[in-house]
Amino acid sequence: MPELLDWLGILLRWGHVMAGIAWIGTSFYFNWFDLSVRPSRDSLLKENVRGTLHEVHGGSFYYHEQYWPDRDVSRMLAHSGPAQLTLLTGLGLMSVFYWYGADVYLIDPRVAILSKAHAIALSVGALLLAWPLYDKLCRSVQDDRVVFAWMTVATAAAAWLFSHLFGGRAAFIQVGAMLGSIMVLSVHFVIIPNHIAMLRQIRAGKKLDTKHGERAKRVSQHNNYFTLPVIFAMLSIHFPLATGHPLNWVILLLMMGFGVTLRHWRNMVLKKERSDRRLLACAFAMLAAAVGVSEIDLSTAADTPMATTAVQSDARIMAVVHARCTACHSEHPTNSTFTTAQIQFWDRSA
Repeated sequence: MPELLDWLGILLRWGHVMAGIAWIGTSFYFNWFDLSVRPSRDSLLKENVRGTLHEVHGGSFYYHEQYWPDRDVSRMLAHSGPAQLTLLTGLGLMSVFYWYGADVYLIDPRVAILSKAHAIALSVGALLLAWPLYDKLCRSVQDDRVVFAWMTVATAAAAWLFSHLFGGRAAFIQVGAMLGSIMVLSVHFVIIPNHIAMLRQIRAGKKLDTKHGERAKRVSQHNNYFTLPVIFAMLSIHFPLATGHPLNWVILLLMMGFGVTLRHWRNMVLKKERSDRRLLACAFAMLAAAVGVSEIDLSTAADTPMATTAVQSDARIMAVVHARCTACHSEHPTNSTFTTAQIQFWDRSA
């Protein structure tokens, strides 16, 4: 059935959004929890308690203890499935739209002349390199400020490079997918293995090596800062004002910086229970800069008065439509990427 590819796209997008909500929601909750626990003044239930937290939600009251266990418990829950499902559905979307449909979604001849094979190789290769390079950086550098400085440089380079290789929407998606793959693979290769290592120690009756938890927490905190930039990039297909601008890569970086700074401000509010207005000022300065860049007109077209512009005939206009539009948007597309019209401007009932 020709509609199967369309339904695959619908289900992949739906699944990607649902998995992302579950993963990011859990991540945000535990980051909030970690920064909100405080030393307890009440009697404790567990050993080696690091902090406690009282909260109320949905008509119920809750009490939590954050601790390093000395013994195994009957029921220990983990949170990894949504992250892995986000990766799988994201790869599915990249495969169906940006790789299978590279000549439509990935390649823009106005930006760079690429063959379909070369464009796909560049996209896939960048995704494969992103996490190993990040992991190598984290292993080599212990100061997270240095890590984020290098990540800023790398993200800026990727944004500039792909905005000069792919169409604007594809460039934003590519950068977002690279950061998103770093987040998911950090869960798979760092956070989960260190969780498993701690669980095995507890179940074997050994003393818990908290360094495993510290390693997992480090990349988890990195993920927390990556989240808002990734969400902006992944939603950017709806932002032609940003993706279609000649300086789209600058807008992308400024909006990602806005997201990171806003996230840091929120984390400091939770941790220190006070607001640093300098962080807010910095964040909104980047937002204002992104808006300002979007208003810059870099068009090289000559300013031709409307009165002197030649009026085109209907035949000429229809020839342009047939040459540039109907391959994808007609009832029976001739572009092999599509089996049904992408957008139909007619009423089937007419």
